[in-house]
Amino acid sequence: MLALLFFVFAMLIFHLYDWSAGLERLQEQFLDLCLVAIELQTEKLVEGSLKDVSSPELVRYTEIAKRLGGYVGFDPELKKTVVAVRRDSNVKVAVVDLKLGFEGFVYYVCDPSGVVLASSNKSMVGKNIDAVLSDLSNLTSSLIKYEGKKYLFKQKNNEQFGFRVFVGTAYKNDRLQSYLIFAVAIVLFLVGLIPERKTDKTEEKIERAIKNIIEKHRFDEATIKNPALRNQLSRLASKLERSDRMLRETAEKLENLKQLLEKRKAGS
Repeated sequence: MLALLFFVFAMLIFHLYDWSAGLERLQEQFLDLCLVAIELQTEKLVEGSLKDVSSPELVRYTEIAKRLGGYVGFDPELKKTVVAVRRDSNVKVAVVDLKLGFEGFVYYVCDPSGVVLASSNKSMVGKNIDAVLSDLSNLTSSLIKYEGKKYLFKQKNNEQFGFRVFVGTAYKNDRLQSYLIFAVAIVLFLVGLIPERKTDKTEEKIERAIKNIIEKHRFDEATIKNPALRNQLSRLASKLERSDRMLRETAEKLENLKQLLEKRKAGS
């Protein structure tokens, strides 16, 4: 019986760890691509809008660009983003309405002071990002509470124009991981309650059920006579099936974003 308990525990924890690490990597890779996509699209819109200064209200930005080399910020009067860039002795200015058109993740493009220039949350444009991401550290990756849920956020500074990009996605790891560990503990406890005289056949049935759960996310419920154990194994199988589905969905989102990024690069 001890050998079976060790086998069940080792196999399930190994599968859980492998799934958790895989999902974590996919989420990180997904956000890395999101950062690149947002940054490239913003640069493309800005570059396409740069022109010689023609309106008086933009003259002040030429002076800023001459001093700093470049500037990006939100103009409260125009209610739009203004970008000014010094190139040699000339300064070009852009008034840009940043419509990035991305879905499937949270994003914010901000000026150096934290004013939002573009966002998946359009009501935040022109406001300070601290209103929604006050807990975000200066690290490249952070787990924070966003709209009442745990989100993984990453950020990046654009060297050419000085804007900052923040991207986030719902974190899909910790709660399910805790549930699975709890479920495993219940299963092992119930196995330990099985009478010794039934050990041989019971061990074989439970071992086969656990293998099927790990490999196929289902098992023959009729082979497990103990109702409590059968119920826990069934719930565990459902949770593992859900975890694999989450992995597939995250991988699919990652692949779709890669293809979208390649198309936008080709069209630029």
